[in-house]
Amino acid sequence: MKKLFLLICCFLFVLPSYGQNNIEISLQQDVRLITVGDKKGNAPLTLNLLSKIEIPTYKLKKNYLSTYISIEYADLVKKNYKRFALGAGYVVKSVYKKIGVATYIDFGRIYREKDGFYSFSISGELNYKINNRLKLIFTQQLTQRKDLKMMYSHKNGNIISGFFGLKYSL
Repeated sequence: MKKLFLLICCFLFVLPSYGQNNIEISLQQDVRLITVGDKKGNAPLTLNLLSKIEIPTYKLKKNYLSTYISIEYADLVKKNYKRFALGAGYVVKSVYKKIGVATYIDFGRIYREKDGFYSFSISGELNYKINNRLKLIFTQQLTQRKDLKMMYSHKNGNIISGFFGLKYSL
């Protein structure tokens, strides 16, 4: 029932913007987990992918507002990490030549095997336009992580992650 509710919310959230063009799909990898790992037993080259389907919803002169659906998956040593989220953002197409920026906020749910936790996230993106359809992106993300409090007695409960990847316009 929860999955059905989430799916319906996703469709209702993006339905008003379905007629827009320039739907973007991104795939990003966590920099720390791919390069050095972490202090929780995850070695370098640990997979942690963040994917988004982003739809422009309200266009301004040189900027636009967007909505998105995101999925994050990490192949961790203790209980795989999955996060599904709905969000919105403000995108500046160009701050200097081919360089653009964006800010996002979302609400989602984290799954660690059978355990589920609600979470908020804010992020900033820096992108470099390679051509009309492809961008190189770098994202800094602050995520509320109740799962870390439960599993590791993490005091703060928030974590900052850095991602790099590609964004493709359909």
